[in-house]
Amino acid sequence: MSIAALAESLGISTSTVSRALNGYTDVSAKTRARVETAAKAMGYQPHPVAHRLATGRTGAIALVSSVRTGNFLDATFAALLSGAAEALRDHGYFALSVVLPTGEDELSELSRFLDGRLVDGILLARTRTNDPRVTLLQQRGVPFITHGRTQFNAPHSWVDTDNEQAFFLATERLIGLGHRHIAFINGHPNMNFAALREQGFRRAIQAHRLDTSTCPVRHGEVSAASGEQIASELIASNSINTESESQITAILCATDAIALGAMAAIRGVGLTVGREISVIGYGNTEAGLYAEPPLTTIDHAIVDNGKHLADLLMRQLGGEPAPGLTRLEPVHLIARQSDGPPFTKSSRFEA
Repeated sequence: MSIAALAESLGISTSTVSRALNGYTDVSAKTRARVETAAKAMGYQPHPVAHRLATGRTGAIALVSSVRTGNFLDATFAALLSGAAEALRDHGYFALSVVLPTGEDELSELSRFLDGRLVDGILLARTRTNDPRVTLLQQRGVPFITHGRTQFNAPHSWVDTDNEQAFFLATERLIGLGHRHIAFINGHPNMNFAALREQGFRRAIQAHRLDTSTCPVRHGEVSAASGEQIASELIASNSINTESESQITAILCATDAIALGAMAAIRGVGLTVGREISVIGYGNTEAGLYAEPPLTTIDHAIVDNGKHLADLLMRQLGGEPAPGLTRLEPVHLIARQSDGPPFTKSSRFEA
């Protein structure tokens, strides 16, 4: 079915049909409705190249992230893409996944992708405290929303989870259970989520006047392997500090993946997770739910984050001022069996 045949069947000009299908306001609402109804009934689909030329729109949005060390992308990216795709579908858009290399080729590859004009906007994931990708998008005038904020870039639109509050709540829970020597295994400090999570941890430590020297922060990859390695080092320090009053009794982890690795390290030396050393993660992943014991964690509704990213980008494409489009998502703690009161000589006797 060609546009000429559709126009002939309606008895109107091809240009009027084209403008009606592309939403031009100089065509009456009655005519647009008539054309759209006829096009649907006759199975007419506009040629994608012609449609792009007529509207200047590609009908696609890209979720862009940079691959981590070891060519690794976590489940967060897939969940964001799922949520964004669902919301974009309602606006007639497709969601594309674009993964950039990490390192010196990252910006040149992003620039090359933008040069192709393959999408109408960008959803940018895994923001850094100072993110050169954000600067590039602003310089190019590309509509974009970031998943996560930045600290040193010019104002822009974003959707973020309340990372600081999440780790304030998690630390408060451990302190409320009686822990005074809590270690925090975090992501790399240049990642903005990691910086905010550390702020929440330190705020709770300071509020309860705990000794920061006995509440160490360690940084690494947000992976189970990294979590296991760092937790093993922390457990080894317990062997050096034989006084029970100075031993680490709880490990707070920036992600569920790190927490699962930490749990493996604890079990590996014959200790019991949730009894001798407590563990809390972040992400509310399926793996954490079915861990042994089930992992206490923070839920961050990542699929909903993807939906809100898409919605805000659509509003931006509709003409709303970009820097004013922001959304901070709430979090809540899910208590399971991987944490409990500190293990003492008396509790060993009671066991």
